[in-house]
Amino acid sequence: MKLWFNQAFSLRNIVSRIAVERPGISLCVSAIDPESPVRDVAPEFWREPARGTFDYPEWLLATAIERGVDALVAQRGRMDVAGMADRFAAEGIALHVAADAATLRLLDDKAAFSAALAGDAMLCPTIPVTTAAAFEAAVDAIARGGAVACVKPATGIYGAGYWTLDAATALQHLADPDARRIAPEVYAAALRAGEARGETFSLLVMEHLPGLEASVDIVADRGDTLVAAVRTKLDANRQRIETRHPLIAHAVGLVARYALHGAVNVQYRQDREGAWRILEINTRAAGGASYCDAVGVPFSATWVDVVTGAARRFDADVNVEIVAVVHAERRRRTDAARG
Repeated sequence: MKLWFNQAFSLRNIVSRIAVERPGISLCVSAIDPESPVRDVAPEFWREPARGTFDYPEWLLATAIERGVDALVAQRGRMDVAGMADRFAAEGIALHVAADAATLRLLDDKAAFSAALAGDAMLCPTIPVTTAAAFEAAVDAIARGGAVACVKPATGIYGAGYWTLDAATALQHLADPDARRIAPEVYAAALRAGEARGETFSLLVMEHLPGLEASVDIVADRGDTLVAAVRTKLDANRQRIETRHPLIAHAVGLVARYALHGAVNVQYRQDREGAWRILEINTRAAGGASYCDAVGVPFSATWVDVVTGAARRFDADVNVEIVAVVHAERRRRTDAARG
């Protein structure tokens, strides 16, 4: 079977594990960057065209046909390609994507997702805003409950655009911008200036969650969870991985509700009283999901087994603390002059 993973985040360790544990699969990986770290471990690798210069879903289909791919595990462009399953099937190519296009859009829009979870006890207090006046009112509402507010875009990844709204002055923010803290009135002033220029924005004002962060790494087969492990980030270097944790039941329920497929992760964080609050569902594997493999939870093998139809449920009791190893973003090449 020839299986293709297209451009994705942090696939190096997962691909390396699959190549070792499932050697009978012809594994292919593509990336925009020809120096991508995944190239070192991919049995077959090719470069993807740059963004914005072509119809990406059509390129995926044409490339899969040209290269004789049996199954595409779509990572980049999954929202656009989700509606093309019939066209892939007509060519004898199985398309594996985390959900249908409508569900992917819902989960990508944090405001819509929060609205869909209204009434869920684990939902963090969240107020969508599109004006400076609404922003100021939302910050005041959260402050009245005794909490610190934060703000982030309704869509985005890697925490881009996130700010905690507790800096006392503008100078405090300027002295340490990496802390991602800003005075609410400074942020509001920027919004008002943007409105005056005709700019629009869609933001979420939320309760700031100061506690531990946890990611539930899941492999599912059309809504049926086969592997689930909680990675709690204890500090910058240590994570605790557990397969018996109270968050798993909640995350598994969401996977079933949205009929999620393949590798996904559900992110939570503790509020100031220690209660877990859901942040978001990512319809892709988390960067740290490969740590599950390192402690005996077969995340990568189960993911590829879902694609091949050989997946089995994993039900062992794991509770391990590990030191997380951060891999370089780019490949390290040996200098030929020194060889």
